[in-house]
Amino acid sequence: MKKVVVSASSLPAGRNMSSQIEYLSRVTQYGADMYHLDVMDGKFVKSKTLDYTYFEQLREKSALLFDAHLMVNNVEKVLDKYIKSSANIITIHYEVFSDTEALISALKKIRAGKKMVGLAIDSPTDISVVDSLLKYVDMILILCVKAGKGGQEFSKDALKKIKYVRNLSPDILIEVDGGINDVTGAQCVRAGADILVSGSYIYNNDTYEAIQKLKGKNG
Repeated sequence: MKKVVVSASSLPAGRNMSSQIEYLSRVTQYGADMYHLDVMDGKFVKSKTLDYTYFEQLREKSALLFDAHLMVNNVEKVLDKYIKSSANIITIHYEVFSDTEALISALKKIRAGKKMVGLAIDSPTDISVVDSLLKYVDMILILCVKAGKGGQEFSKDALKKIKYVRNLSPDILIEVDGGINDVTGAQCVRAGADILVSGSYIYNNDTYEAIQKLKGKNG
């Protein structure tokens, strides 16, 4: 049986550090494999959330893999700060780059900084944009909702995108985020996803039970 990696999204805990620490401690205790740090600048998406200045305090509380998902417009301006942070994975958005060479340069810079390289594809974007980019990344993050807001309904188009990427590469890590619960998560895993990012489902339910269900267990 395929091992399912569960990444708890930081988004539901908001920008309050005590809330973040409490939530991170809880998901660490109850079996999450990763912590998905949703970084929003209020420009690429309307919301504004935590940024790299939070990471060190959070790192003191958990040894989980930190995946920094940068939903920010000016990636080049802030990228060095995230490379120097305690994030293990840095995921940037395809949509914020008008020039493919600039995107590739940023992906190479993340790898040179000895971080895992993630590329996020927003829900409206045609998944074929990844065709020439897979060799530069370790992970593709497929958004199953429009980036920027928690609690949205899962789009089944994401399942086709997962299958598309999996057919391109049997080895690339595929992460999914947005509307992920025990039902949609299982659908994504069957389609070929490796990592399930879940926010509202974990945050609003019994933490241990939710994480175990995402992993395909009964508790």
